[in-house]
Amino acid sequence: SQYSTELKKQSFALQADNFFRAVECAENTNLCKIDELGKLATELETIVGCKFEEDSSQELCDKEIQDRKDVAEILRLQIELKLRSEFLKKDNLFAVDVKKERDVEERKKFKEALLANRENLDAGSDLGLW
Repeated sequence: SQYSTELKKQSFALQADNFFRAVECAENTNLCKIDELGKLATELETIVGCKFEEDSSQELCDKEIQDRKDVAEILRLQIELKLRSEFLKKDNLFAVDVKKERDVEERKKFKEALLANRENLDAGSDLGLW
């Protein structure tokens, strides 16, 4: 029936848009938010069979399926990386300790530079500003 054929075309067009978005997100690490990455990955993971290579050889069909799974896995890895990066910025004890230590060292270096500068002012200055 013509109605069901048209519906299939519209459905594939919508899927094709999502496929494009999935590839776009996989190629550009910071393009998509976590929830979108998850939806796209799930959509790719639930597809059965080929969508583009269905009229080609079984080998090409299998490659399409494997490559689609690879894109889904990249999206899942991006989710993990984003979640772990958020944790690192907020709750990772090691990162917090490193930053505290760095702040202490930076303050120490600043204080040493300030004192050295003041010594140079005292030694060579006759302006009497201080």
